[in-house]
Amino acid sequence: MAKLKVAVIGLRMGEAWATAAHTQPNTTLSLVYDKFYAENDRINKSFFVDNQIPIAKSEEEVYASDADIVVVASPDHFHCEQSIKALRAGKHVACEKPLASNLDECRQIIAAVKESGKFFMTGQVCRYAPGFVLAKHLLTEGRIGELVYLESEYAHDYTHALGFRNWRSDPAIKRHGFLGGGCHALDLMRWLAGDPSEVFCYMNQKHLPDWPTPDTGVAVAKFPADVIGRVFVSIGVKRPYTMRTVINGTQGTIICDNTSEKIQICEASSCQAAQKLAFAEIPVQTASHNVASE
Repeated sequence: MAKLKVAVIGLRMGEAWATAAHTQPNTTLSLVYDKFYAENDRINKSFFVDNQIPIAKSEEEVYASDADIVVVASPDHFHCEQSIKALRAGKHVACEKPLASNLDECRQIIAAVKESGKFFMTGQVCRYAPGFVLAKHLLTEGRIGELVYLESEYAHDYTHALGFRNWRSDPAIKRHGFLGGGCHALDLMRWLAGDPSEVFCYMNQKHLPDWPTPDTGVAVAKFPADVIGRVFVSIGVKRPYTMRTVINGTQGTIICDNTSEKIQICEASSCQAAQKLAFAEIPVQTASHNVASE
């Protein structure tokens, strides 16, 4: 079987995609493009030079290339336009999260996918992080009984994660942290519990008062089967980056996150003899596969 040719647009977030395309046995990295390739000193240019990866001179060159797959890893506000252009050029598309900046743009992408008949995915990496995958497996096989409540968080300090030319705090772009980063936690909860039927959200702005959008928020949701949940998102909180997640069932609790080499599980059945509830630890292989900080 011939290798699939992959082109990547956006080489900061796209570096991991490019590395994967270059190293995986069934793909080859055929072309990359970044509008600010020459100016952005945070792009790992040596990787592309050392591996003789062609650098496109324009975005249009990517769409006109023989790439089978285009990865859209540019800043959020470019996702819609670039994804649609790639789809209309006959490419399969992998788009970084969030899918787009608003609901209308999401609908435009969905329509373009249906029209093109091509495959499309968005980079919700929590579904592939080993700790979260194991937690879902334990939940699915009934280790903690019926799902009752879950909570997740996207706790990050964007003070040092502004992006090239500070695009994340640009008032002209108005990037929302609850969408741009918090979608990780939101999608994780949907993956575990299904689509919510009711959602209430409250937000404030005390960490980053000069930013154009609120920096901290809490959403409470009702999911199928009378499950309830809570999401905490902050892009200004003063603590190490984490996506700590708690899954509570009728017979136990799971605690996991995006960086630890173990998850914790408390099972009522395992604690009966000791007549005392306690957590046990299950190792998780995290090497080279984790939910990296933005």
